[in-house]
Amino acid sequence: MILRKKKYYFNQTSLTFEEIRPGKKRRWFDLFSYMFGIVFVTFISGYLLSSTFGSPEARILEKELSSLKKDMHSLLNKGKNISSLLHNEVFPKDNAYRTILQIDTLPVSLRDAGTGGSAADQGFTNINDLSYQLDILVSKLNRQLKIQSVSYETVYQKAMMHASHLTHMPAILPVAQNDLIMISSDFGVRSDPFNHVEQLHNGLDFVAPTGRNVYATGDGTVTFMQLSRTGYGNEIVIDHAFGFGSRYAHLDTILVTGGQKVKRGQLIGRVGASGRATGPHLHYEVLYENRPVNPAYYFDNGLSTDEYRQILNQASGETR
Repeated sequence: MILRKKKYYFNQTSLTFEEIRPGKKRRWFDLFSYMFGIVFVTFISGYLLSSTFGSPEARILEKELSSLKKDMHSLLNKGKNISSLLHNEVFPKDNAYRTILQIDTLPVSLRDAGTGGSAADQGFTNINDLSYQLDILVSKLNRQLKIQSVSYETVYQKAMMHASHLTHMPAILPVAQNDLIMISSDFGVRSDPFNHVEQLHNGLDFVAPTGRNVYATGDGTVTFMQLSRTGYGNEIVIDHAFGFGSRYAHLDTILVTGGQKVKRGQLIGRVGASGRATGPHLHYEVLYENRPVNPAYYFDNGLSTDEYRQILNQASGETR
């Protein structure tokens, strides 16, 4: 029920105040005006409240958006740290490994894998800008990590080949130091002990008692093991791959077979005086591209007695 003020007029005839009663149209107009006022005030109030404080849904969305921006900034910072780690530690170490292994280093332009980077310090507030910058950074890091992965595989394969090369190199003494009496003849021109004519001596002569152990000086495959017709007596030849080979002559006993795989430090024969020899000793040669070279150039002089013994024990254990 709409409450309104009563209105009166002065009746000249009755000389009294009488109530003014509005007509039907007037009552409907008053009702419509009242309802419109209520709706208008409600709308204006809601609009002002929404503009000032926001709706609950809007406040929730705004909070989630703020949290998302914070997370994206955090990811951009982490990406920047990863990029810094790659450039300051990973890439320089990788180039150092490649230099040691004689592999061409990768150019900076290739390692950089294009442009782009972190936008964490650029003051972006628009979520689309953050998303775009994060996408650029992730794509760049992904390309850099793929390049680095390929580089590491190349370095690993080269390192494995280098390690194999080292173990195949004829680099230890063929006779244990405690069995060795002396080296009676060096590599080079000498007077032949039988005809006293100067000629090239292709190896080193290790004087040791008959029956003392003779060891393979590097990993390889036995390609010859029998009595030689050239004066070497009982002879063993090992192919070490990578162009290297070794010969062990004047043996008393041969302990390997043709085609056998041997390890550095493995027992292959025993010292003797077979063939054209003046006494028990081991004639030892190193061959490169089938030509004799001075074995002394390939001995690892840094090996201690214990390290040498360890190599012999390891080879003995592997060949049992």
